[in-house]
Amino acid sequence: MVAFLWTIVILIYALQVPAGARWAAFATAVLTGSCSFLAGGLVGFLFGIPRSAAVSGQTAATGEYQPNSNLIEVSDWLTKIIVGIGLVQIGRVVPALTRLAASMKAPLGGLTSSAAFGIALVIANVLLGFLFFYLWSRSLLERNLELSNGDQQNDTALADGDTGDVTPAPGPEPQTTETTESEKPSAEPAGAPGSD
Repeated sequence: MVAFLWTIVILIYALQVPAGARWAAFATAVLTGSCSFLAGGLVGFLFGIPRSAAVSGQTAATGEYQPNSNLIEVSDWLTKIIVGIGLVQIGRVVPALTRLAASMKAPLGGLTSSAAFGIALVIANVLLGFLFFYLWSRSLLERNLELSNGDQQNDTALADGDTGDVTPAPGPEPQTTETTESEKPSAEPAGAPGSD
């Protein structure tokens, strides 16, 4: 839905560009937005990868194979590097964005609004990509990993001979109610003779 809306916005912008450069500007804007979205998505994916029990120090499920945690370790290193470099280089962000806007002005049609549109396109798509892939890796990816680990544990249990049948735990004996002769209701009607 977001990609569709961005395509509409880019198309509206491209209609303002002179006819000779209109479709070139449209294609440049679509490619720039897509690459920005994927770059932000990569960072969001690295920040959102769920940690497995083996990496976080908890006891992992016993089995012949354990989940590979290399991607989680690399994600941990890269997020620390990205945060460190970002904090050190934060003073250079504004000049870098100014140079990026100036370099995008000509490919986006050379209009007076081309630089502003290009920088807005990049920043918005980086943030959207980060948010989308972060939420995806925190929700759907985590659920899929849990399902695959559950299937692996079930396969291991079946291979060990456990059929998965659950036997009920012994509990108290069910109580039967026995009625004695004195507790049985009388079969005679209330007004019968001899019932004084």
